[in-house]
Amino acid sequence: MRLSERFTYQHNIEHCNQQANSTMISSSVFTSTSIYDKNYLTTVEEWLSGGRRVNFDPKQKAIVSNKTKDTVAVFERVSPSSGSSSSTRWLTLLPGFPDGSYGYAKVDRLLGSIKIPKLYVEYVGQGDSDKPEKYDYSTVEHADLVESQWRAHGIKCTVVVTFDYSSIVLMELLQRQRTSSAFRTRIEHVLAINGGLFADGHSHPITTTPLLKTPFGAMGASMAQRSNLVFDTMLKPLYGKDYRKSKLTTQELREVEKAIRLHRGARFLSQAAGFVDEHKHNASRWNLQLIYEDFMQHHGITLHVVGSSEDPFEYKQVDLAKQRLGSYYPKVKIERIPGGHLSTSEQAEALAKMIEDLARKAATPPPKSSWTAI
Repeated sequence: MRLSERFTYQHNIEHCNQQANSTMISSSVFTSTSIYDKNYLTTVEEWLSGGRRVNFDPKQKAIVSNKTKDTVAVFERVSPSSGSSSSTRWLTLLPGFPDGSYGYAKVDRLLGSIKIPKLYVEYVGQGDSDKPEKYDYSTVEHADLVESQWRAHGIKCTVVVTFDYSSIVLMELLQRQRTSSAFRTRIEHVLAINGGLFADGHSHPITTTPLLKTPFGAMGASMAQRSNLVFDTMLKPLYGKDYRKSKLTTQELREVEKAIRLHRGARFLSQAAGFVDEHKHNASRWNLQLIYEDFMQHHGITLHVVGSSEDPFEYKQVDLAKQRLGSYYPKVKIERIPGGHLSTSEQAEALAKMIEDLARKAATPPPKSSWTAI
């Protein structure tokens, strides 16, 4: 990183620290109470009513005002606090596969006590975002979208929460933050849930993501657009056994399926299923151990890794994280929680508590950076 780039990044660190001091002096980042009915299920319509569709130009890598032949419409849900501005720190929540931003609906209802603005991202191909058939669906494109939304909202500091394949997007964003002065948003703290953190740790069963990449998988995804039976067969294994047996309702399944099916979206299950291969192809760049050791630890960026005990896709990642990053505790925290892959549904309260802890941490200025890389 050149001297001018280090100056730009250091300026953003100082700005975020000033905001942390301001947050601590002016008020808590939380209200004193939060109303939450455990039995209430947010519908897809309710979730979408809290957001909007904006125009994303993947060539310009920017959110633009007018729709053109090059733009795609992407859904975003923004919940700013009263009187918030671009100078406040934000909470960015990156979606998982396959349920998209709607997967955070239960968690969101528990975060009503957090005053800092929240940005829920919806990648092209998911939820209420466009789903073009001929499009470059990739981790790099996802990262371009996130950066463009940060710029559009003037976000300078953010806590980032990732679910599932967004952990790979996070690593691309951290690499850009490490190397480029053009990256103006400072990632302060990270919570990575059921994500693929290491390319050699993916354990997707052959009948899941690997199958979706094949013509047979594409046919199955197409059938899921029309058949509840097919879709139920695909989704139910994503939940833990106990949750599936005693808590999972038909209504909950239908709402998740509805969110995925928007704009004929079930076919995206096949179109986006190559992210594991993409990670393996870019293993040296998207290596969380190297990113943490070379960059994150020098800037006070804490990391909380969470994996579910019954996650069939990324179960090995927690063990690898403990082996490779466990010595950095308490700056790196690694744990397992009960349940299946869709922990945002099964363990919403536990995850909301973790996010609240990160929000509190973001309200405290990090130690002065000692990084001197050139």
